[in-house]
Amino acid sequence: MASLIDWHSHHTPPELAEDFVRLTGKAPYADKYDAPDFAARVRELDAAGIDVQLICQGAGVYADRFPAAQAMEIVRKSNDVIAERIAPHRDRLFGVMTVSLKDIPSSIREMERNAGKGFRAVLLYPKADGEFVLDAPEAEPLFAKIATLKLPIFLHGATAANDPTLKRLEDEGAGVIYSVIADAAVCECAVRMIASGLFDRHPDLKIVIRTGGGGLPLLLHRLFWRHKGPNDEERYSDILLRHFWIDTAGVDPRTFRFLLDTLGEDRIVFGSDYCGGLGALEKALPVIDQQPDPERIKALTERTSRNLLQL
Repeated sequence: MASLIDWHSHHTPPELAEDFVRLTGKAPYADKYDAPDFAARVRELDAAGIDVQLICQGAGVYADRFPAAQAMEIVRKSNDVIAERIAPHRDRLFGVMTVSLKDIPSSIREMERNAGKGFRAVLLYPKADGEFVLDAPEAEPLFAKIATLKLPIFLHGATAANDPTLKRLEDEGAGVIYSVIADAAVCECAVRMIASGLFDRHPDLKIVIRTGGGGLPLLLHRLFWRHKGPNDEERYSDILLRHFWIDTAGVDPRTFRFLLDTLGEDRIVFGSDYCGGLGALEKALPVIDQQPDPERIKALTERTSRNLLQL
């Protein structure tokens, strides 16, 4: 039988709560299913029939809202805690390493420090202080190090927004941020990467976009603009389909079939968003189980994940 590899899960370390209270006056949000007991997490994987899970920090501990020194303090502690908790379960749990766009030289050293500690991917957010960074020249050394380490990127939306007009909306715009703004930033970031020529300079970069691609697959037909590369011109959509993948977190079975048809069978990996707000781990399984041939779909996502993670 095919294995199920979960690309998208979170952990919000309680060890960071005190830091966030000091910096913001309130503790970070922790999902009710989240817990420091990773042996219990493995038992939940067993119950759900999931063989391997990648774990990144929770969105509540997004660090790039703070000055560089504080952001790096949070990043280091987050990576240390996740590395410690996955260490006894190296055959089942992998880490997704956190960096900060506020201090790219320190983030490069952080990747070097954590190499070989069970991390299999790098977590990136589209913005820092409300500005796109990943298409800027200052991000180039970060991508060079990621390419050297041969790690895939997990591109996740941040729930922080600097627009003051959100304050006039109910819940200070939280519903707008979660349902639109975070995904819009991911979409724009991906296309900015293409337009910046990033993949000309780093042709082996591989990027997984969380939660069904943040709406980007629906816009694929609009990506008709041509990138002027060193050798030829190429549609943005073709570059996207060569360098980007998506996970299935939050996707229903019907939408999955659309994504499969639109992106291709080798562009999708399984993701649960466990401990990220979607509920019990089992809630992520119908996207696979309710397909006409679940074992075939499992095999497709497993093969793609193993290629990306070099397993």
